[in-house]
Order: sequence, then structure tokens, then C-alpha cells
Amino acid sequence: MQPLAELGAGTVTALVPDTLVDLLGRGLALRYAGRPVETTVQGAPLRAVVDGVRIRRDRAHLRARVRLSRLDWDDRRIDSLTVTAHGLRIVPGLSTRISAARLDVQGVAPITVVLDWFNSLDTPWRLSHGDDIRADHRRLNVSAVVDGAVVDDVAYVELLRLRCYGLLVPVVAARRVPLPPLPAGIRKVYAARRGDDVRFGFEIADVDGVLPFGDRPRR
Repeated sequence: MQPLAELGAGTVTALVPDTLVDLLGRGLALRYAGRPVETTVQGAPLRAVVDGVRIRRDRAHLRARVRLSRLDWDDRRIDSLTVTAHGLRIVPGLSTRISAARLDVQGVAPITVVLDWFNSLDTPWRLSHGDDIRADHRRLNVSAVVDGAVVDDVAYVELLRLRCYGLLVPVVAARRVPLPPLPAGIRKVYAARRGDDVRFGFEIADVDGVLPFGDRPRR
């Protein structure tokens, strides 16, 4: 029966009146807005507060947008996150199944959180943040003032100033570094520094999950 339900999910969604779609969105907003939620992402606990939920029709499917704030992912703070689900389908059953053709994720995180995450990786460089971003080699007497951005899964690293054993070295052009394959189908990653924050975004394709009827949001 489950394959038949999934096959008809788009047709059923297309026949749902706009009024019912609006009521669904209002009901979810009333139930979750302003309340904390908990889940697990990549094996690490994620806690956040739901700021808003919006659902609208998108042809034969639905489009949902959830705004989150005060996120704590494995002790890493994210100021805000907006998740938009495109091609959303809802398959009712003992456990309600949801699927989306694509998730668009946009967020803002403090630069210090991003640097702490980078420093936890197995790299020869350690980054710190003051007026600029400073990179110090862990073994060699080499340091640099750097800046960078990520556009369409490619990191662009710019050396603004470079010192090697105390001597100022002429800098080279920005280096282009393609990102390695990322987990969970993450793609089209972008990130840019804005003062003390990093604005980032990415896409996730073909997402599905289960919403048990018995679940209740945490107060």
C-alpha cells in the first residue's frame, strides 16, 4: 500500500483546497512557533527555536518555509536558519511520511564558530579572528592574513599579507579550491563573511523523513 500512497501523493495534494492548505500552515505555525525543537543532524544533537512556519501550494505539491533561531548544533551556535522545502509531499499513514524534491538552506553564524570548526579539522593551519582573519602554520614559522568565500562548491582563498620566518613575502593571486563531496547530498554551497558573521547557504536534494502522529513539540 505504501508505494500506491506515494504514487498518489502528488495528485492528492493537487486536489486539496487552498483553504485547507492555509489552515494546515496556520495550524503548524500555532503549534510550533516560539517553541524549542530538538533533532539529530549528521549524528549530532541540534536544538533550535521555531520562529515561523509557512506553507503554500506549488503546482501539484506544496512549498514550506521554516525559520529557526538560537540554534545549537553539537555546541556550535548558529544565529538563524531558514529552510525552504520545494516539491513537498505528505503521505499519511500510521507514521506520516514527508518528502521534498529539494531543500534550500540559508543561515547566519558567528565567524568565531566557523573558525573553531575549521580548527577542529586535521589541517596544518590554525585560524584566529581579530581585525582580520589570521592563519598560522602549526609547525612552521609562517603566518598570513587571509580572506575568502565559497561560491558554487568552490572556495576562493585570498592572501592579503604573508610572512615567512619573519620576512614579508609577495602574495599570490586568490587560490581556487573545489570542495570535496559533502555528506547528505549537500551541493551549491556558498558562504561569505560580513563583518563578524558568515552568511551561508546550500541545497539538499531528495529528502524524506517520518513524522509520527504521537510526537509533541517540547515547551
